[in-house]
Parts: sequence; C-alpha cells; structure tokens
Amino acid sequence: MHGDRPPQAPPPQQPPCPPTPPTSSRQTRQPRLDAPHPAGRREELAEALEQGPFSNALRLAIEVSGLSLDRLQRRLADRGVRVSLTTLSYWRHGRSRPERPDSLRGVRILEEVLGLPEESLTGLLGPRRPRGRWVARSHGTVDLDQLWTDPDTVRELRAHIDVPPPNQLSPLSVQDIVLVGSQRDEQAVRTRMVVEAAVDGVSRSFLVYRTEPERSVAITATRYCTLGEVVHGPSGFMVAELVLDRVLDAGEATIFEYEVAGQPGEPILFHDRRFVMPTRQYVLQVGFQPDALPVRCLRYHRPNADAPEQGLREVAIGASHTAHVIELDVAPGIYGMRWDWAD
Repeated sequence: MHGDRPPQAPPPQQPPCPPTPPTSSRQTRQPRLDAPHPAGRREELAEALEQGPFSNALRLAIEVSGLSLDRLQRRLADRGVRVSLTTLSYWRHGRSRPERPDSLRGVRILEEVLGLPEESLTGLLGPRRPRGRWVARSHGTVDLDQLWTDPDTVRELRAHIDVPPPNQLSPLSVQDIVLVGSQRDEQAVRTRMVVEAAVDGVSRSFLVYRTEPERSVAITATRYCTLGEVVHGPSGFMVAELVLDRVLDAGEATIFEYEVAGQPGEPILFHDRRFVMPTRQYVLQVGFQPDALPVRCLRYHRPNADAPEQGLREVAIGASHTAHVIELDVAPGIYGMRWDWAD
C-alpha cells in the first residue's frame, strides 16, 4: 500500500488488501521491535546490502547519509535522470522497484551519491520480473503476491495468523478516508467495506497494511467486526485478522469498518489500495488541513507492483479541502492518489 495514507466518517488502511487491502489486539504475535539506535544503522545497512531487500537497503542508506529525498532528486536531475519524489518514496518503501533503463541508471547514481559500493543496490534488484503474471488466473482474480514488491514477507506474515484465502469474500464496495495533518503526515485511515461471501461459513477477513518501516501503527477502532490477531513485520508491514459479527453463507453480504492510526511520520505523498478481484466501487477520499494543501493531486492505477503508473488524471481539491477518486467496475490491481507539496 502500499501503503503502502480523508474527512470525517464513521470510525471503521495504503492502501492498498483482501478482500481488498492495516494496537490493541487480543492476541498479538511477535510485535515489531523498536527501531535500533542510530549508531547501529551502519551495521544494519551493511547487513541489508548483503541480504536485501532492495527497499530496506535503500531506506537505510538514505538514513545513514542524512540526505532528504528532495536533495537526492536534485542530484539525479543534475546527472540527467529525472525521478519524481513519489517514485523515490515508492522505491524506499518497497511499493515498486526500478526496472526501466533510466531508473537503473538512477540507482547507480544513487550508489555514488550515497557513498555505497558499486553494484551494491543494483545487485539486490536481481533479474527483471516476468510481465503478465498479474493477469487473472480464474474468475477475474490475481495472485496477492503480485500486488506487493515483498511477497515473501506478506506470505510469512499471513502464515503467522492462518488468515483465510482472499477469495472467500468478494468486495462489493470499498471506501478509504485518509486524514492528512498540518505537518503533512498521515493521521488516520478509515475504511468501510461491503463484502459478499463466495462460500458458506465465512466468519473472518484480513487486511495487509504498509507504512514507513520506522513508524508504528495500529487498528484503533472497528465496527461490525472485532479485531483478532495482529502481526507486524519488516518494511512497515502489518497483517491483521478481522472477525465478522456473524457467519456468512454463500451469497450473503455484510458491512464492516476499521480505522488505522499511528504515531506522526514523515510527509505522506500517496495512498493506494490493492484489489485481488473485481470490485464494483472504490472511493478514495483524502482530507487535507487548510494550512497544508498540496499543489496538485493525481489519480493513478497500476496492474501490479512492478508496473508503472497508468491512467494519470488530475483530481481537484474542493472547498472542503478534500480530493476524491471514485472508481467503478474495478479490475484487479492497485488504485490510488498521489499529490505534490509546494516545497
């Protein structure tokens, strides 16, 4: 969702898991350890450069260097490589990875700017992933793994809490409301889901939520469901079980809501959600503070985690300081909104 992050809505999520796709949890397993002291970052970076993944190594290298994304972007531009701040953020948080020739050249420049050994970052990218694996396997669904750049992490976290298959619940309507604070950081994400059981005996759903690795988040409220087990993992991942308030038979529909919130973080640049199966409607609403409005917002779509953005369209910010995207007849993939700050 991506995230890995809008206005007031019933308390109920980049965005971005099943049936679409985030402490107080009754049973929380293996909570994420606190971030290490800055003095240990160099050792952590050395290990990440050896073992990966690419996003973790890049994130740690940026932290050790003390350079901001703005400065890195300028350094790349000085060398003739134009990479947006959003793309750099995607790379750092594992929302996408560089694959195009210009992007790979940019990574080699980053190695030099960040003072890293040659090929230390590019070597973590491995061979280019085959295209087309995201295409629907059956009944218009896609593999959840194709919607994340760290599929092994998602699989491992799901196994910890034995979550049900994502295709047991078909999403009919999903609404994400993202609240952005005066410091441009994510304050909360409120989600309302209308789902229909595809088989008899469905009693649980789950979500995959991703934020910055150093930021702690939790599910702070639920309605029409209760919070089950929660597990946190590396690279800012959280997988949580949501227990419905009744057992559904095939064809029955229900509603549930949840809210994700956490400690203040860095300025948020986008929010998206990942769909593993077709969905009738997706509404993404982002609410900004009057004293912290972006200069523009853009809607985007990606069919899988490796694909570039498609269908870019500017989204207006209304008098209520909100911007929204309404998607109908959503195909499997990643749908979201990103925005640019004034400086």
